Amino acid sequence: MAATADGPLVAMSGGGFGIPGRYFSDTLTPEGVGAKSGFLGFWNGSVYGAEAGHMLISWHVGGNSDTPVWSVHDTRTGALQARLSCGQKAASDTRPTRDYPVVSSPDGQYLAAGSVAFDLKNKRGICLEGDGNRKTIVVASIRDGGTAYGGVRDSAASDSTTVAQLNLSTPTGDPKVLQAGTEVPLQHAADGAGVFLTRNAEKKFVLSIRRPARS
Repeated sequence: MAATADGPLVAMSGGGFGIPGRYFSDTLTPEGVGAKSGFLGFWNGSVYGAEAGHMLISWHVGGNSDTPVWSVHDTRTGALQARLSCGQKAASDTRPTRDYPVVSSPDGQYLAAGSVAFDLKNKRGICLEGDGNRKTIVVASIRDGGTAYGGVRDSAASDSTTVAQLNLSTPTGDPKVLQAGTEVPLQHAADGAGVFLTRNAEKKFVLSIRRPARS
């Protein structure tokens, strides 16, 4: 799933992960999570993805709870960085593609995948999964400082054209819907520049890098 100076991060198909000879997931479980799960007792912990020296893990919780626990760990050492209970569907296998990419801010403080987001400096998670009172927001990119952009996922459609801005430095993300037609960046650089992917009048892809206006 990823490569480190100490060896490859290996994810097992039935659950469990680690770097051979360094650590295994049974010693990394967050509080309230068992090392094994299910009736047959498979190893718990699935690697959703890795980015910027961190790995995002989903864990099954025992009992009647079907809400997975998500955690971020240092890829090289396995050390826990932050945890969160969130209803986003947990990873179920080791396919290289996921529903949502793992994205991070250039400085590595913020990390997200879909509706699961983390402020690693403050060891805090933010669940953006919808419930009866709000819709799900999925994160597309994050700037240094915690400003993030994403889409509002409508339960009636697989793709949504409604875009939102968030502030991941706050406990709730403070989401706000942006004006229709607003283009959001796919990636950010440390100097504030954003990478955009759009289509022109001929329906061809246009890749552009835009820097913020200077006052």
